[in-house]
Amino acid sequence: MIALQVEYLAGPNAGRKLLLRESCITFGRSAERSLPLDLPFISREHGEFSFTNNQWCLVNHSNNGTRLNGKLVTNKPRTIKGPSTITIGDDDVFRVQPIADTPDTQQPTTDSTGTPDQDESKPPASSRTKLWLGIGVFWFITLGFIAFALLNPADPAASSPASNLPPPITPQRIQQLLARPLEKSTPDQRQTDQAIAQAHQFYALKDRRTDALYRAFDAYRLALSYSPSDSFDNPQDQRQFYVLQKNLTDTITQQYESATQLLLSHQYKQADQAFKDLREIYPDSTSPIFTDALKREAAARSALKK
Repeated sequence: MIALQVEYLAGPNAGRKLLLRESCITFGRSAERSLPLDLPFISREHGEFSFTNNQWCLVNHSNNGTRLNGKLVTNKPRTIKGPSTITIGDDDVFRVQPIADTPDTQQPTTDSTGTPDQDESKPPASSRTKLWLGIGVFWFITLGFIAFALLNPADPAASSPASNLPPPITPQRIQQLLARPLEKSTPDQRQTDQAIAQAHQFYALKDRRTDALYRAFDAYRLALSYSPSDSFDNPQDQRQFYVLQKNLTDTITQQYESATQLLLSHQYKQADQAFKDLREIYPDSTSPIFTDALKREAAARSALKK
């Protein structure tokens, strides 16, 4: 079988290389994916690499889009030919390359009686050296942790930066906030048409602008505020509005929960960046989601300075 070498180019695992041999390798924001990738605009089940007909292919499962060497990939498999770069949004996220498998071990040589040669049957000296070196490193790290714990005892009174913050916003509350319509204005068809046109423009930029989903959704809400009706006359606009609302809700919820978990697990640098990314995805400074993210981002930055 031809293995697939995958190198992370973004996220916490950036620089990590894997050699994978499964016939189906999934990737996305969900921790259950073969290649979890926690970045904005990555869907929970974003796409997969599949090995069919003795070749590797890339398949996209997300409305957010995926590109192979700059070319857009749909749900139709696209063959991976040689070293390739996978891009989602504006970020290169993977570098992949099909690699033919080679035997990892060789059979031991035998003497004239058919018995394995005594010297060849023993582990080579380099293997024994690596074994003892590994044991030494293990104990060195273990003793280092013990010494650190003794010299730096935990302070029960010490509080986490998140301890002074209000409880995190729930997914249900996020959904309620995004489903809340704008206050109705005096009906104005011209303003309605302009807002819908603006929504179309931002929707076309959803693969290139971090805030495009929010801008398109907000323009649709503005159009409804100037309309005497609570729905769009054009069924396509109505469907697109609901799709935008769902995608934006899912994206914000996933990003918020991921950033909050990073803060609670004391990964302050990553939490600071994650909340900053959330505010770029959803730059509504009047929303409780934005102000809450700002507070948690400040808490993470404060912890980094200590």
